Amino acid sequence: MGLESYRRRVSESKRKSIMEAAGAEFQGNGFTHAAMAEIARKADVSTATLYKHFGSKEELFSSIVEASYASLGIPQAAASEAKTAKEALTSAANDYLNQQFGAGINALMRAIISETSGVPEVGKDFLKRGVNGRNDEVVTFLDLLVKRKLLKPHDTKVSATQFAGMIKESFVWPTMFDPKFKLPANKDAVIEAAIDTFLARYGA
Repeated sequence: MGLESYRRRVSESKRKSIMEAAGAEFQGNGFTHAAMAEIARKADVSTATLYKHFGSKEELFSSIVEASYASLGIPQAAASEAKTAKEALTSAANDYLNQQFGAGINALMRAIISETSGVPEVGKDFLKRGVNGRNDEVVTFLDLLVKRKLLKPHDTKVSATQFAGMIKESFVWPTMFDPKFKLPANKDAVIEAAIDTFLARYGA
């Protein structure tokens, strides 16, 4: 391994450590209370090294938000493989919630919302690429169910917001205002009721 290659690998490793530490810090303390010195300590790098990779806390925060887009999205396999619309929609709802609660998206969204007035470009970008982007994937998911005749033809751009809205109303919005909110024991029953309501309108 050449010296330049070695240095590049070390730099990439440090950047990865910084991103992981920053993600945890922003999710745990929000943007305002996150401290660059604490991020450097958790990443086991000097503050100078941290600022070499990211010139400001705003730049680091933007990079964390950018990286989060890779964890968002609705897997389309269930729309192709499920035997019924209810089975497919149940899978989609659970995938959605696994991202929100399992990938730290709830905490990141709280941080983004709280800082939108200070870093509006980050909030606008998350709305466009995170919220609206994932909603587009729900539309694609529903379009495939319509194509398979598991749902009747309809405006899936409207029904996508309705479907996601029922899920968010029960599980996502509560955690925006209560960081201690956990998925309730009756989660599956709530999802089933939401899907039954959806299918009563759009089921084939």
